[in-house]
Amino acid sequence: MDINFNQSAKNPKVAIDQINQANQPKKTAPIRVEKRTIEEENKPVDAFGFAKSFFGRMKEKELVTFFRELSILVEARVPLIRALKSIRSQEHSQGMSEMVADFQRRIEGGNQLSEAMEEYDRYFSPLYINVVKAGETSGRLEVVLNYLADSREKSYELRRKIIGALIYPAVIMAAFLGVFVFLMIFVMPNLSKTLMDSGTKLPWTTKIVMGISGFVTNYWFFLLFILMSFGLGIFYYLKTKEGKRQWDVIILNLPIFGNLFRYMYMNMFADNLGLLLRESVPITRSLEITADIMGNHIYADVIMDCVKEVQRGGMISLALEKSKYFPNVVPQILRVGEESGKTADTLATIANYYSKEVNNLTQNMMALIEPILILFLGVGVAIIVASVIMPIYNMAGSM
Repeated sequence: MDINFNQSAKNPKVAIDQINQANQPKKTAPIRVEKRTIEEENKPVDAFGFAKSFFGRMKEKELVTFFRELSILVEARVPLIRALKSIRSQEHSQGMSEMVADFQRRIEGGNQLSEAMEEYDRYFSPLYINVVKAGETSGRLEVVLNYLADSREKSYELRRKIIGALIYPAVIMAAFLGVFVFLMIFVMPNLSKTLMDSGTKLPWTTKIVMGISGFVTNYWFFLLFILMSFGLGIFYYLKTKEGKRQWDVIILNLPIFGNLFRYMYMNMFADNLGLLLRESVPITRSLEITADIMGNHIYADVIMDCVKEVQRGGMISLALEKSKYFPNVVPQILRVGEESGKTADTLATIANYYSKEVNNLTQNMMALIEPILILFLGVGVAIIVASVIMPIYNMAGSM
C-alpha cells in the first residue's frame, strides 16, 4: 500500500490510519485459495501452459528425484524458496526446470507449495497435494516430504519390477513372431516352389507351414487390415467406461499375473491410505482420495463402499470383508488396528507385507517364465526346422 505523504504532513491522523491499514494482516488468503479451487474446474488455460507442455515430457524417475532432493533440503532447514532455487540450478530436464521455476514464482507470490502442485495435478495426485497441505498446516512439511519421497521411490521401484517382469516375455515373443513372419514371407515361398517341383512326398507339418506361408504372402494386406482394425477396436473400447471396467476385471483374473496385480493394488491401498491418515487427513476424505488414485474401478468401488460404511458409523474392515478382491487377511489385520486406534500403523504393516509379496512373486515369475518360454520356443523352432529339413533330406535321399 502506498502512503500519501502530502496528506500525512497536513493531517497526522491520516498517516496513522494509513500505516495501521498497511500493517494489518491480510485476511483474504484463505478466501482466495477457496475461490481458485472452485474456479479450477472451469479454467480452460493457465498462465504457465508452456511449462506444462515441457513438464509432459518428464519421466517418473525425475519426480522421484524432485521429492527426494526437496525433502533433504527442507529437512536441513533450508528455506523452501532457496531449496527450489538449489534444485533448479542442478542438471535436470527442461520440463523439470520449468516446473521448479514455476513453483518458485508461485511461492514467491504468496502461494503454498500445495497450491503450486495443484497446477500440475496431472502429475501430482490428490494424495500428494493433500498430504503436503496437511504438512504445511501442522508445520511438519519436512517430515511429510520425507514420507512422500520414500513412498514415491517405493512406488517407482515396484512399478519398475512389474514392468520388467511383463516386458521380458513380451520381447521374446515379439522376436519369435518376427523371425516366424520373416521365414513365412521370404524363405518358405522359394523353398515351397523347389519342393513342389521335386515331386517329393511332403510331411503334414510341411504342408501346414507351406499353407501358412502362402496365405501370409498372398493376403498380407488383408491380415494387416484385420490386425489394425482389431487393435483400434480394442483401444477405443478400453477408452469407454464399460471397456475400462472389463479390463480391470480381466487383469485381476489373469493366470499367474492376476495375483501380481492384486498384490500391487493391496500395497497401493494400504500405503496411500496409511500415509493420509498419518497426516491427520479426515478418514472419509482419505478414502475418497485413495479410491481416486487406485487406477482400477473394482477397487475404487470397494473403497467408496468403505466411505459409506464409515459415514454410517462402521469400520473400514466391515466393507472390505464383503469384497472378494481383498484377501481375508487384510480386513482381519485392519480390524485389529481400528479397534486399537492404530489404523495408520496397521496399514503400514499391510503395505510392507504386500510390497515383499510383490518382490517375491516377481522373482518367482521370472524364474518360472524363462523355462516356459524356452520350451515354447524350442517346440516352435523344432516344428519349423522339421518342416523344412525333412523334405530336403527326403529329396536328397531320392536322388
